[in-house]
Amino acid sequence: MTRVLTQDDHRRIAAAITAAEAGTSGEIYCVVSHAVASYRWIPVTLGAVAVLLTPVLIGLLAPDLLHASLFGEPWSSGNFSQADMASALRKGLLTLSLTQIAVFVVVTALSWPQRVRLWFAPPPMRRHKVMLAARSQFLAQGLQQTADRTGLLLFIAMAERQAVLIADEGINAKVEQQVWDDTIDGLTKAAAAGRLAEGLVAAIGQCGGLLAQHFPPESQPQNQLPNRVVEL
Repeated sequence: MTRVLTQDDHRRIAAAITAAEAGTSGEIYCVVSHAVASYRWIPVTLGAVAVLLTPVLIGLLAPDLLHASLFGEPWSSGNFSQADMASALRKGLLTLSLTQIAVFVVVTALSWPQRVRLWFAPPPMRRHKVMLAARSQFLAQGLQQTADRTGLLLFIAMAERQAVLIADEGINAKVEQQVWDDTIDGLTKAAAAGRLAEGLVAAIGQCGGLLAQHFPPESQPQNQLPNRVVEL
């Protein structure tokens, strides 16, 4: 797996988390996912649709070719036997079947690259999968286990070009989700411009400032989650 962030990026982000958490009892965690789903069903589906449309398109664009592929070339006279008809039909069906197989292979292969799969994936589906992946990581990384339920996750899905912020119930009780919109918008734009590390550092700083307003640091601060960014 090719990493998106360099070692220096990891150090900068970890330092940003440490600095942000110094002014609050909240916990910030970052996850960068290359892609939240494979979408491999899309090339297969496109190939299957192309197979079904092949005889229809041939019939519309080249009806003589379809007739020839199914029944063979027309005879010069009207005298032919049922055996000739059956043989021509078998050859025609074989030709059409081989054509459909070739179409399936070509369309599936052309639509297999990840960018093509993502292009055909409906936006609501991509968004739904990103949200599911973010919630899964929120639980997997233990953000719901902080003492005062003040865990906050920044989740970035690179292939889907989306970012999500999930805050635990302790934060949601005092900070509305809309407050984080500017932070997510800035992070998304930075990632799209190829400045993911800078975007994360800025987003972490903004989150730390907002958390500090509602959740001041404890007298004996405890770091309940590791200060790092995880790449998946």
